[in-house]
Amino acid sequence: MQLRSRRIPLPAEVFLSVLTGAVAFAAASGVCVAARRAHVPDLVLGLALLALVLGVARTAGILYALPVGVVVIEAYDWYFLPPLRGEFDTSTFTVLGLLLAMAVSVGVIATTVARNVVASERARGDLADEQAALRRVATLVAGGAAPAEVFAAIADELARLLGADSSFVARLDDPDAEPPRGPDPWVTIVGSYGRVTMTTPIGTRVTLIPGMMMRSAVDTGRAASLSGEGLNIGPFGGITVRLGLNTGIATPIKVGSRTWGVSVVATFGDFQPGVESRIADFFELAAIAIANTETDEQLRRLADMQASLRRLALLIARGEAPEQVFAAVIKEVLRHFGEGGSARLLRFELNGTITLLASQGENGPTAEIGGIWDSRPAEGVVEQVLRTGRPARVDDYGALPGNLVQTVGLAAGVGVPIHVSGRLWGVIVIGTGPGFGALPPDVEVRMTEFTDLVATAVADAQSRAELTKSRARIVAASDEARRRIERDLHDGIQQSLVALALRLRTAPAQRDGEVAGVAQDLMTVIDELREMSRGIHPAVLSDSGLRPALRALGRRSTAPVKVDVRFDGRLPQAVEVGAYFVVSEMLNNAVKHAGASSVDVEAEVTDGVLWLQVRDDGMGGADPERGTGLLGLTDRIQALGGTFNVHSPAGGGTTVTCKIPIRT
Repeated sequence: MQLRSRRIPLPAEVFLSVLTGAVAFAAASGVCVAARRAHVPDLVLGLALLALVLGVARTAGILYALPVGVVVIEAYDWYFLPPLRGEFDTSTFTVLGLLLAMAVSVGVIATTVARNVVASERARGDLADEQAALRRVATLVAGGAAPAEVFAAIADELARLLGADSSFVARLDDPDAEPPRGPDPWVTIVGSYGRVTMTTPIGTRVTLIPGMMMRSAVDTGRAASLSGEGLNIGPFGGITVRLGLNTGIATPIKVGSRTWGVSVVATFGDFQPGVESRIADFFELAAIAIANTETDEQLRRLADMQASLRRLALLIARGEAPEQVFAAVIKEVLRHFGEGGSARLLRFELNGTITLLASQGENGPTAEIGGIWDSRPAEGVVEQVLRTGRPARVDDYGALPGNLVQTVGLAAGVGVPIHVSGRLWGVIVIGTGPGFGALPPDVEVRMTEFTDLVATAVADAQSRAELTKSRARIVAASDEARRRIERDLHDGIQQSLVALALRLRTAPAQRDGEVAGVAQDLMTVIDELREMSRGIHPAVLSDSGLRPALRALGRRSTAPVKVDVRFDGRLPQAVEVGAYFVVSEMLNNAVKHAGASSVDVEAEVTDGVLWLQVRDDGMGGADPERGTGLLGLTDRIQALGGTFNVHSPAGGGTTVTCKIPIRT
């Protein structure tokens, strides 16, 4: 339906002015005849007729006043002032027709000129208003205003320029798509003005169905208008009825060579003619502001994404547990790509099962972190990614066989694979809840760029975990080798030497002096073997635990040692061995290299962590990089997932502090 015009076309007005002149002549002739018979004064009748002409000029315009004035003067001359004209013959009709035609012609010229002047002034005023509106929008853009604020200002300024009661600006979800845009393109409301703001808030997503003026504007690239019941088509039908809107105009918004979106203005009545061209002119200039806003938003989004990736990289660099890294990844993904929906990180296991590693959001199926993920419909995004190894999407789970909206708890979803070391490691799934539309079409591309870097973080986390496990296995194997050597020495060579010494002691007395010497030498060798076996792996540590073993070290040290162990019970074997060798090495360094006169050893367990500190009053200056002893201790403690810190200022003694998780 087309908009109704408030102005009569000029040809019709010419016809009406001629008709008005003829009627005025007939009426004025009758008045003049009656006035003559009533002996009305000439001046009185003339003034009355002049007032009539002025009234017509004021109410109807000069196009009607000129012919009325001419014919009234003729009627006054012919039928009131002597000599009176006789019958209305051909010559009288010709003269009257010529005068009327001349009057109408002059009226048309005068009306056209006047209207052009008014239109020019109005256009100048409209242009000034448009320029002022665009300056206000440009000021927002230059000031770095948020996109929502800029788009709201555009909708506001457009409605004020046109006198509209409501307006909004909507962005196409896929502005780069070439027509035809598929069955039903989607738009997102990014700015609105008037009462429509309450019914269609910012962020509302709408599908454009055939018959809607917005769909027509997007498909044709030209403005489309509807009024009356035509506005009731599509998702906005109920809204227009509730708001009482009568006329609407949808105009495509071009940014560069692409259709970026569509604007809609609506009013309770009708718009003035030429509104479509004014809207097009407005958005021709406003497109620059939109493009700048989009560019700024892309830069902000890129900077925000880079900040997110830096946060993830920092987690990896600090050696945080993979579970914490995965949770942080999903939190960032949901914030960037699916705010208001849900996001899951799933890992594909070699046995065919799927494990949930991290989850954010309330929509969709749930499972315990670390548990098996059972929601695997054949046409869902998870199974598609597992089959193809490529990104997958489902725009409407309700359209799949079996209406999977209730099954999966999502209206739509997108899955992007994560490849680690050339293997399909897992998938990140984003979903929208029931009542929301499909995810934007660029989510896969944006997430692929993100997950490429996330995959590196995952690989680093896995490599770090594998390295830690490998180092722990090496340390455990080394400790086991020490225990085996100690056991072999104790149960094998040492026992044989002891038996030989006993035999020599019980030998015949005739060679008593020589045998006694050999026995003494054997006992010396046995003592050396015992000392060696204690260095390889102390038996007291295996038999009694860390507390007695540390006290035994203190008793054997030549420097006074104070041992304070503030916990009871046994710790994991690897933790006890690591702590023992730290204390053993530091006591040895304090006596042999630092010249310490006293050493303090403290140990306690807090929050599942063994805290160990060895402090001496020696010369200090110990550097882990210049000796293999401290460096070896560092490697051993780090292999257990702990930390090893040395504070050794020159002349200020040496303090070594270790923290070892006892879960290892």
